Amino acid sequence: MRIIHTMPLLIRSEPLNIIEDMMMASACFESLALSEDALVIIYNQGGLSNDQLKQMCTTFKLTAVILGEGENVGIARARQRCFEYIWEHYCDTSYVSEIHVDMVFTPNWHTPLIDYLENSDEPMISPGIITITGELQPLGQYTTIPSTYRELITHLESLSVDEVHLGFVHPVIHRANALQSVGGYDTQFLSGKQGYEDDSLLIGYVYYMGTKNNWRPKCYLKSWVYHATLAQRMSLPDRHIDFAINEKGLFQQYGAYGLKQLSEIHSNSADFEQLIHRYILEEE
Repeated sequence: MRIIHTMPLLIRSEPLNIIEDMMMASACFESLALSEDALVIIYNQGGLSNDQLKQMCTTFKLTAVILGEGENVGIARARQRCFEYIWEHYCDTSYVSEIHVDMVFTPNWHTPLIDYLENSDEPMISPGIITITGELQPLGQYTTIPSTYRELITHLESLSVDEVHLGFVHPVIHRANALQSVGGYDTQFLSGKQGYEDDSLLIGYVYYMGTKNNWRPKCYLKSWVYHATLAQRMSLPDRHIDFAINEKGLFQQYGAYGLKQLSEIHSNSADFEQLIHRYILEEE
């Protein structure tokens, strides 16, 4: 199989959130099913039973493997379990994506991104995204979000341009051998349920590519995806605790030099310099 998608899936338990999350999941699954050969490895983080989730995938004619038992084990752990399943059962897969339930995809959205990877030495590539506020990332421009699902897909397709811009967003497509080489997510360090997962992979890819290459993540704007972004994360309890745990784990994993590399990737040196000084002072 050429590409396999991975998705941690959580349906929140509060009545209003259940409605919102099920609507998001329905739009996501329906749009994913528009693509050819769409296999999704879903890690069930809770809210639906595995049988209910299987039935939902069947309804949308989406081929899926369901992992997990409905417990929110955290994003890094769920993603890593999906990766390990692929490495064990689909070791000949060339590409692995990370997708979220709050996304809407155009048909075969991944094809231009795979074409780009096959003609470059990049370990990963992202599309452009439209957020819930209408922001076009990584461009920093804004657009009006259409009111219907079909109009949204048409609008996403209309944005396609053959341009590459520095930046990182989700979804992301990894070259499978590169992802396996950096090991995915090290949950010994990322033991919180959320926070800094992407940053840990980005530092890993900097080392994988070699610092002399000055590698930076990129977005190929031939493909666009709607991503509400943080649609669920910021509503979860104790999120500040989980972010703090993973922030400390990131420093323990990569140290001050890794954070300096991250500050260059994000062009945000001040915030990461503060992190470096804080953790160095703690160790002293």
